Amino acid sequence: MAITVQKRSLFFTYLKLGYLLHLMTIAEILVIICFFQYIDVTSWLQEGFIFFKIVFLFLFVAAPIYPQCDARSRFQNYKQIKDHLYLYGFQSRIVKPFSFSRCQRDAVLVAAEELGMEKDCKQYFIDLGYRWYHILPSFLIKRPTYLFHKAFWLNTFFAKYYPAKINFSALSKERESVQENNLYFSSGSII
Repeated sequence: MAITVQKRSLFFTYLKLGYLLHLMTIAEILVIICFFQYIDVTSWLQEGFIFFKIVFLFLFVAAPIYPQCDARSRFQNYKQIKDHLYLYGFQSRIVKPFSFSRCQRDAVLVAAEELGMEKDCKQYFIDLGYRWYHILPSFLIKRPTYLFHKAFWLNTFFAKYYPAKINFSALSKERESVQENNLYFSSGSII
C-alpha cells in the first residue's frame, strides 16, 4: 500500500487536532470576561478573607491555560503517531495507546488523514466501541481517582517534546519534483 502524504500547514494541523480544546479555551475566556463585567471584583476582594479569594481568582483566571497545555501535548502525540504510521503503516498496536481520550483520538485521526489511513483508524476506534459523542476519557469511568496521579498530569498537560523524525514538508517537496519530472518525461519532451 502506497502512503500518500497530504500537505498541510502546521498551524492548520494544530488547530484541527485540538479544535475541542481551542473551543474550550475560548468558552472559558468568555466566561471570565462575563465574570469580570458583571461582578465588581475589587469590592468583592475587599470583603472577607482576601487570601482565599485571590487563590480562587487565580485558579479561575488560569483555567484557559489547561486546555492549551493539553493541545500542545496532543500535538506531540500527533508528531509521534504520524512518524510511526509513516514508518510502519497502520497497526492497531501503534494506535491503541492513543485511543483512551477524545483529544488523543483526534490527534491520531489527523495524522492518519494526512497519510491516507483515516478509514483504518476510524474503523479501529469504532471496533473499540468509541463514537463521536465519547468526549470524556475512558479512565474517568473506570478509575476517576487517576485524575490525582502525577502520570495523568504529566501525560495530559506536560507531554515531553517529540522531535519529528521525518521531515514531511521536505518529503512532499521531493515527491512534487519527482512528479513534475515524470510528467515532463512522459510528455515526450526528452532532448
